[in-house]
Amino acid sequence: MLHLFHPALVHFSVAFIVTGGCAELWGLAYRQERSIRWGTTLTLAGLASLVPTLASGYLAANTLDVPAAVQPLLDSHERNGWILLGVLCGAQFWKAWCGGRVPDGSRWLYAALMASAVGLAAYGAWLGGRMVYGAGLGVG
Repeated sequence: MLHLFHPALVHFSVAFIVTGGCAELWGLAYRQERSIRWGTTLTLAGLASLVPTLASGYLAANTLDVPAAVQPLLDSHERNGWILLGVLCGAQFWKAWCGGRVPDGSRWLYAALMASAVGLAAYGAWLGGRMVYGAGLGVG
């Protein structure tokens, strides 16, 4: 039963991070502060939802009987989640340290971090889908 919490939570994290990250990237590219602010709000919601998502993922991994063939995929999925958390925390702490605005001279670096976060969220979702739909992990 505990393995059901992770799929219920993970969709929020992925949606907020991907949508927020893309909105921030759009705002950075076209210098639209409203897009940056809206993207930041969504990204922070994704970051906040990522912590319980990771915790529920560990509960799921320890509740299910994971076949040996699926274990490397699960390990990659977990590692990806931790890297995503690190990238997002780093980007948001850096932005907060700079007063909530990315300095003009380093917008490209922040954009690279956000693009990485979007890619990591999408890749983690793909790995999770492969485990569930490809290997049948956690389904009847």
